[in-house]
Formats: sequence, C-alpha cells, structure tokens
Amino acid sequence: MKAVKRLMTVILCVITALIFTIPASAASTKNDSRSLTVGVPTDRCPVFYNDDVTGDIVGIGIDLMRYSAEKAGFVVNFKEIKEETLPEAIENPEYDLVMPFGSAVPSVSGKKVVVSDNIFQTPFTLVTEGRNKLSDLNHLRVGMPVSLSGVSKTVKQKYPGIEIKKYDSMTECVDALRRDEVDALLHNSYVWSYFLQKPSYSDLIVQPSSMFSMDFRAGALDTPENRETIEQLDKGIADLCLTAPSDERKRPSEPSEPAERGM
Repeated sequence: MKAVKRLMTVILCVITALIFTIPASAASTKNDSRSLTVGVPTDRCPVFYNDDVTGDIVGIGIDLMRYSAEKAGFVVNFKEIKEETLPEAIENPEYDLVMPFGSAVPSVSGKKVVVSDNIFQTPFTLVTEGRNKLSDLNHLRVGMPVSLSGVSKTVKQKYPGIEIKKYDSMTECVDALRRDEVDALLHNSYVWSYFLQKPSYSDLIVQPSSMFSMDFRAGALDTPENRETIEQLDKGIADLCLTAPSDERKRPSEPSEPAERGM
C-alpha cells in the first residue's frame, strides 16, 4: 500500500493548505462568483460520502474540487446523483458538472462530453477471494458496482478483452466473486482501504501488481457554455496542482499501464 499512502500524504498536505487559503480566496470572490451545482456519487468513502453527523457530502474529492472551483471564481454546491451511472447523470440539468470522470466518455444517449483537466490520480486495484493468481487484465472477468459504469467504459477502452459484469451494490459484487461469477472485483484503492476493514471481508485480498491509475475529472455535456465553464475551472485546477510535488502533477489522458511494483 506504499503508493496509496504516499498519495494520501500528498492529498492531506494539499487539504491542509486549503484550510488556510480557502477562507481568504472565498471572501475576495464571494460577491462576483458564479454558483455551480456538482453532482457526485456518495458511496465511495473516503472520496465521496455523507457525513454521519451533519449529512453533508464530504471526502477527499469534495475538498479538492471545492478548492479548485473557488480558485477559479466559482461557488460550488454538491448534490448526490440519483442516477445509477455518471453517463446518465450528466444529462440531468439539475447538475452543472458531474464527477468523477476518468475520460470524456459519451453520455447514456451518446452525446459528447467535455471534461476538466485532471484533479488528481485515482489508483484502482483488483481484489480477489484468497490469493488467487490473476492473468493479465485483457483475459479477466471483472465485477464492479453499476455506479462505476463510466469507469468501466474507460477500462474497456484500455483493455478491450476484459469482461466486465456490473452489480447493484458492493455486497452483490462480493457475492458474485464468491460464487465464481467473476475472477476479481475492481474499485479505487481508497474505497478498498475502507471497505476491507470489515471482518466479514477478511478473505478478500488486494492484488497490488494489478494497480493502475485513472484520472479524476469533472464533466459536462459538450456545449459552448459548458466548455467555457470547464476552461475557467481548469485555471483553478492548475493552481491546485502547483501545491503538489512535481511527480503528482501528471495528467495522462487515459489510465496508465498496470504497475509492476507493489502498492
């Protein structure tokens, strides 16, 4: 888990910087800022989730998006998406932006999507039951929640031979793995670090050699107005990237190759 811990350290450093810089920047732009509603899933702790006490949507992704947006001159409000997938949610006019997108995959009806620059790299990891040895990604049956349909399209672009099966919840994913319907489950490493703490999932093993990273971007339907919004948001993302070490500023347009070293 070294790679995840290193990235978490970087993110914590950035968030610490946000605590001291956001109040000042927010005060200076409060009167002339445009409000944006950002639709996000809330089942991806610690990236996006509902606070048990306040009910607010919080997480790593919320902190970084809020900082980027406010630096770009926007006031952001986060709203839980009710749609099953991001390609469906992006067509809902209730949201100005939807996140997180790994790439500019089309909407559910095939409309073009425009995405922001990369906010940060999200490591994705495969999990198996026990220490089952995996073949390469192009020859695997992989399960994931239906809410990751946007991610599945990006993965499919990168690994055309992969067979992806979608389930309504993480519990159903795990049941499918134990029934041998799939060889492995895919989700981001932050979610696994939270999910696998439960004793009932002690038989699930992270496969560190199967880790790859995916971009974390905000998206909207490709219209002139939305392009202007994204271009403005990118200015704030550029400011965010300057607070991270140089090796964390990479913005590849598609997932990197699976890492050969451990996490």
